[in-house]
Amino acid sequence: MFNKYHTVTLLVLLFARLSHADTEPLDINGGNDSALRFRNFDEKYGGWRDIEYKGVAGAFNIYMVPSKMAPSEEGIVANSDIDMVSPDKKYVIVQRTNAGEVIDEEGNKIMSSQAYCDAVSLETGCVKNVGSALQCDGAWQGQKWKITTGETFDFSKGGMSPQYLLSEVANVSSNESRSDSLRDSLFMGVPSYMACYPPEKSISEYNDIGFYFAQGGEHLLAMQIYSRLLSLAPDRVPLKLNVADSLWALGKHDEAKPYYIAYREAMLKKGGVNKIPKRVVERLN
Repeated sequence: MFNKYHTVTLLVLLFARLSHADTEPLDINGGNDSALRFRNFDEKYGGWRDIEYKGVAGAFNIYMVPSKMAPSEEGIVANSDIDMVSPDKKYVIVQRTNAGEVIDEEGNKIMSSQAYCDAVSLETGCVKNVGSALQCDGAWQGQKWKITTGETFDFSKGGMSPQYLLSEVANVSSNESRSDSLRDSLFMGVPSYMACYPPEKSISEYNDIGFYFAQGGEHLLAMQIYSRLLSLAPDRVPLKLNVADSLWALGKHDEAKPYYIAYREAMLKKGGVNKIPKRVVERLN
């Protein structure tokens, strides 16, 4: 069992191992020309702000989660190194730190942080949380990550599927609380989460997650999900309405109207004129 002193010591040693004194980008390469690039080193919080995954299916940033109505990178920095890559170059261990300033009872600004250990798939860009930062204190033994306590991890298992996430928030009555809970679970960013759980297998569940984000005012997050679903299920009627509502909430009224029109026409064809929300008619007039 770790005592408090041992825990702090391990974290200090681990931080020293993963920190980079220079500001040159750090590139970690996997197989099949995949790579993870760390850029924009934050001296204040001791980690990289901009982490981009590149693979055969394309490129996207991880740990970049928009907040409410404006893009935001605040809150997460990450560290890794080439010796954290598995021998088969399929995974890399990354220490993620949620850092920021909080105001104490006396009105002073203090830095608050919580560190975690993640496994990033260099094949897909999927990020899965392993546990606390202490889980990053280990080494590869064959294709398994073994920490100092002797525990090993199988990164092909675990994680939180869209079905599981929805079941976890099913009984949350507050729109904001439900949205916040889902946001915490998608800390890796929507593209990375979708790399873990392909949306073509869970279109309905992803649509519901997007809807819950929208209900909580997280329309940028909702649109990241909806945009992917539109390419997979462009004829899905509820999706048209959801997209229109989020675009409208973001102030993109001209972009929203075609989706409202498409939704209205689809409902008319189905004989559901009485089910069309009043706001659709009002916004098209």
